[in-house]
Amino acid sequence: MADIYKVNSSNIVGGPGRLVWAPHGTPAPTKISDVMDMAFPYDLKGPWKDLGATSEGIEISRGFEEEEFEVDQYKGPVDTEITRWTHTLSTQLAENTLENRQLALIGGPIIETPPVLGTATKLTSAIVEGATVLSLAGTADFKEGGWAKIGNQIVKVSKISGSSLYLSDPVKEAAAADVDVFPVTELGTKRIGYGTADVVPFIMLALISQKKDGSLYMAIFRKCKVSGDEKTQTFSKEKRLLPLGLQAFPEDGVPTEENVYYELEEVR
Repeated sequence: MADIYKVNSSNIVGGPGRLVWAPHGTPAPTKISDVMDMAFPYDLKGPWKDLGATSEGIEISRGFEEEEFEVDQYKGPVDTEITRWTHTLSTQLAENTLENRQLALIGGPIIETPPVLGTATKLTSAIVEGATVLSLAGTADFKEGGWAKIGNQIVKVSKISGSSLYLSDPVKEAAAADVDVFPVTELGTKRIGYGTADVVPFIMLALISQKKDGSLYMAIFRKCKVSGDEKTQTFSKEKRLLPLGLQAFPEDGVPTEENVYYELEEVR
């Protein structure tokens, strides 16, 4: 029997997305490379920021409401007129960072307090990126289970043996001999408040995904605002997810056929 079905499996898409955002007023990208580098490690370009891992998918909804038009000569509507469009996006953020909570929960400014440092000592030999042992001129002020600051990085000390600090995690930057290493007597903090804000800021949002052939797709929402739905976080033995719901609005001065969002899709 002849195959009557016309199927192109390359048009069947799926997989996760990368959700990123920028302040409203950021120039609308005309190509994907306006948002991120197109080669590994695919870093974002300023001012775009990652929202990180998500759970249970990213949902985009587009719908409209209609009003029926009737005439005397028919016992039913003869036409409809669109009266309202709605565009929403929702997900569960798995990376429950302070910055993500600031966005999703309409938090106030983040206020940083630097760590309290003890007296510095010197590295006695250079280290490379990824090193887990620091050789120091002295270790008297350091504590096992405590912290040390080298360069811009604070690392956890797992063990002290003689003049060496053994680290729980590798350092992210190389350092030359004679660089200062500080014992951290008290970690710094970040503070944020949540109150009765009067204004919810607009943002621009982009969703990037990769098709089976490796080419990329991106949807850009020009003007979004976090919705007022309750955002419930559950503190339990399970991982704590951060609900994020947004509503998209039309952008002034943009043609009506794409004033809410538009898509860019790589083609071969």
